[in-house]
Amino acid sequence: MKEKIKKIDSYIKAYGIRKTVGLLYEKATHKDQKDYERWLERHKITETIREAQKETVFNKQPCFSIVVPLYKTQEKYLKELLESIKGQTYSNWELCLSDGSGLDSPLKEVLKELEYSDSRIKVISSKEPLKIAENTNAAIEIATGDYIVFADHDDILSIDALYECAKCINENSKVDMIYSDEDKVSMDGQTYFEPHFKPDLNMDLLCSVNYFCHLVVVKRQLLEQAGKLNGEYNGAQDYDFVLRCVENTDAVYHIPKILYHWRAHMDSTAENPESKRYAFEAGRRAIQKHYERIGLKDAYVEETAYPGTYRTRYKYADKPKVSIIIDEITKKELLGKTLQSIKANDYPDYEVIIVDCTEKKEIEKFVEKYQDKRIRVKRGEKIWTAAKRKNEGAGCAEGEYLIFLAGNAEYADKEGISELVSVAMRSDVGVVGTRSYYKNGTVEHAGCVIGMNGTAGSLFEHTLRGENGYFSHIVTQMQYSAVAGACMMVKKDIFEKVNGFDEDYKGELGKVDLCLKIRNKHMSVVYNPYVKVMRWSNELRNNENDEKLFKKQWAEILEKDDPYYNKNLSLSVSGCNIR
Repeated sequence: MKEKIKKIDSYIKAYGIRKTVGLLYEKATHKDQKDYERWLERHKITETIREAQKETVFNKQPCFSIVVPLYKTQEKYLKELLESIKGQTYSNWELCLSDGSGLDSPLKEVLKELEYSDSRIKVISSKEPLKIAENTNAAIEIATGDYIVFADHDDILSIDALYECAKCINENSKVDMIYSDEDKVSMDGQTYFEPHFKPDLNMDLLCSVNYFCHLVVVKRQLLEQAGKLNGEYNGAQDYDFVLRCVENTDAVYHIPKILYHWRAHMDSTAENPESKRYAFEAGRRAIQKHYERIGLKDAYVEETAYPGTYRTRYKYADKPKVSIIIDEITKKELLGKTLQSIKANDYPDYEVIIVDCTEKKEIEKFVEKYQDKRIRVKRGEKIWTAAKRKNEGAGCAEGEYLIFLAGNAEYADKEGISELVSVAMRSDVGVVGTRSYYKNGTVEHAGCVIGMNGTAGSLFEHTLRGENGYFSHIVTQMQYSAVAGACMMVKKDIFEKVNGFDEDYKGELGKVDLCLKIRNKHMSVVYNPYVKVMRWSNELRNNENDEKLFKKQWAEILEKDDPYYNKNLSLSVSGCNIR
C-alpha cells in the first residue's frame, strides 16, 4: 500500500492532480484492454475476407510444416490448436506432432484419432520423455514442407497466419525467415490481450530480448544451414535458434499483423518469471555464443533486473579521444553542473569544446576558473543557430568521437561517456543516443519515431521515471531511425562524410535529419538506455520552417512506415499506444 501511495505522489509531482486522476481512471477502467478490443474489432477477418483468401491462388504455393512438441498436453488445448490450423485460409500445410511424454503418454488415443482424421497430420512418439529442443527436433525430422512453422502445444494460430506468410513469400524474391506480431489468449480462449506489435529486424533489440518469439517461420534450406534446436539451451532453445538463423541470412521479414495467440497461464515464463530461472540464464548464454560466432570478442552479456532482457557490455582496450561539444547554454550555473558531471565520469581521454555566442564573453570568463586544459571555448556569433554552433564546435574537435551535449544537462552516473564510446566503437554504428529526463523526473527522450506528429517525435516523452515503457523499450538497447534529446554521440568521420548538421534547421529536427543522413550511409543509430542524462530545460523546439523543410527533404521516408516502430502503434501519442 505504501508503494502505491508513493507512486501516486510521484505522479502528482510530475503531472499535477488533474492528469494523475485521469491516469488512475484509465488504469482502473482497463483502457489499454478496451483499446485493443476495439482494434481487434476493426481488424477482424470477416467472412468476405476469409472466402477471398481461400480463393486466392498464389504463383508460389509453399508447403508449411507446422512443428509442435507435445508433452502431456491438455486435450482441450491441443484441439483448439488443431482447429486453428484446420481453419487456415491457406491449405497447403502439414502438421507434425512429436509426443515427448514418454511411454505413459496420456495422448496416445487422441493422437491416433487425429492422424487418422487428416492425411496432413503426422505423429511421432518417443518411448522416453523428451525435453523441448529434442522434442521439437523430432517433429522437424518428419517434416517435408518448404518452410518450418514453430508453434507451442497450447497456443492458437490466427486463421490467416499461413495465408499472410504465403503472401509475404510471393511478394518478395527471397524470403528465408518470417516473424509476426502476437498477443496472449486467456486459458478459456475467450479473451485476447497484451498485443506485442514489433519492429522490423532490429539486431540490437534481438540481442537484448527474444522479441521474435511467435510466429516464427523458417525456410528449410536456412534451417539446414543454421542447424536444428540445441538442447544445451533448453528454456531458450528458440532464442539460440533465431540468432543462428539471422547469422546466415539477411532475408528476414516481419509481418505487422497478429498471427499468433500465446496461451497465458501462471506457470509459463511470461507470467511467472521466477518459475523458469534457468531459461533466462540459457538466454544469456545464447547471446554470448552468438557474439562468439560473429567474432565480437569484446562483448559480455549479463542479465538485467527485467527477466528475459539482457545487457551487453563492450570492454575494449582502446580508449579513443572524445570531443564533447556543448552549445545549448541557458545559465552559467547549469553549465557548471554539466562540467562537473563530465569531470566525474571515468573516461580518461576527452576534451570539452564550449561554443560561446554571448556578447560579453560571459561563458569564457566562467570557464577560466576551472583551470582545466581539457576545457576550451570556441567563440561564436550571436546569430549562429544551434546547428551552426554544433558544426563549428565539431570543426575544431580533435577526437575520433563527438558528443553533442546540452549545456543544461548532466550525466546521471560516472560511466556515461564510457558507455557511449563502447557502443559507438562497433563498426556498424554511426550514432548513439541516450535516455534523458526532464527536471520533473519524466522522460525527455528514449528514441525517435519517423512520422510521429507529422515529422518525427521522441518516444515515451513525459513518462514517469522508473517506468519501463512498452515491452520495456525505455530500458532496452535497440536501434531506431533516429535519436535526439540532450546527448548524442557521432563518429567524427561519418559526421564529416554527411557534412554535419544541416544549418537550415533551428530545432531538434536537425538531429533527426543528421541521423537519417547517417543511416543512408548504411550505419546504425542505436539507443543506449544505460546512459542516463538529466536535462533542466529544452529551448530547442521545432518550428514551422523546420517541419516544412523536414517534410520536403524526407518525403519518401515519411510515406513509409518507420521500420523500427510498428504501423499499428500511434503516431500522435508517444507511449506506443494502439493506433
